[in-house]
Amino acid sequence: MVEGVWLGDNKNMTAIQNIIAGINQLKPASCVSDKVMAVISNPQSSAADVVELVKYDQSLTANLLRLCNSAYVGAIKKITSIKQSVALLGMEKVLSLIMLANNAENFAAEQKGYDLSQGDLWRYSVSSAIIAQELAREKQVNNVAMIFTAALIKDIGKVILSTYIADAFEAIHSRMENERLTFSAAEKDVLGIDHAELGAMVAQQWNFDSEMVEIIRYHHDPLLAPEMRLPLCVVHVSDCICMMIGQGVGADGLSYRYCQAAADRLGVTAVDFQQIIVRFREKYEGIEALINISGGFK
Repeated sequence: MVEGVWLGDNKNMTAIQNIIAGINQLKPASCVSDKVMAVISNPQSSAADVVELVKYDQSLTANLLRLCNSAYVGAIKKITSIKQSVALLGMEKVLSLIMLANNAENFAAEQKGYDLSQGDLWRYSVSSAIIAQELAREKQVNNVAMIFTAALIKDIGKVILSTYIADAFEAIHSRMENERLTFSAAEKDVLGIDHAELGAMVAQQWNFDSEMVEIIRYHHDPLLAPEMRLPLCVVHVSDCICMMIGQGVGADGLSYRYCQAAADRLGVTAVDFQQIIVRFREKYEGIEALINISGGFK
């Protein structure tokens, strides 16, 4: 047992404080991330604003161009500059690729507590974000780049909680079996906080948009949100689809409840589910290449 962690009914505020302190161990969102989020949130932003974001950051520029030339993106000709990437791919896609290039490091490591091998959490996160992006476009939900980013980083709380989960795993599963709780509800009951709540704290500390913070906090339980907005519904449904596909799923697996109300709000049908899964599988090789490039895997 990790000292200070909540197990059973032995609860204390120090435990939660220790867990929350783990936020500072993450690689912080760079100033580029802050600027990207500002561009994403501003409908008046232009292609020039996107170019200005990264043109002086050599490392990010190099990583972004690698992603732009990946099999998943499928550019007609080789992209050699940020200005060209925006012209050929559009602002929305380039902003999404910037967030990919800038967030992989926190997700790439093994997360033993959730039974996730190296790269699994990143694989799940990228897959979920791609599905969310496609679903948002299909259902004509605004602010696709914000939805993509929220889906991409929604499970960052797992990076911090992994060590604690490893020591509390039996207690969590006992709660799930005996009290018929979802994984996140049992997680909160045992540890005093769940990964979605912790992820929202990370997003808040990184000064992300309040709607993104809310999406991350309630992505497993949309009905608990102050308002079940369409972007939240998109992220929840895409997360469920990703779990069904089994892409990078860990020990928590399918131990969450599907919110039919979120699907109904979007107008998502069983046929939509099947079509999204089929399209994902058709693009799988390109998606896997994108995951490996962005995460630095071979």
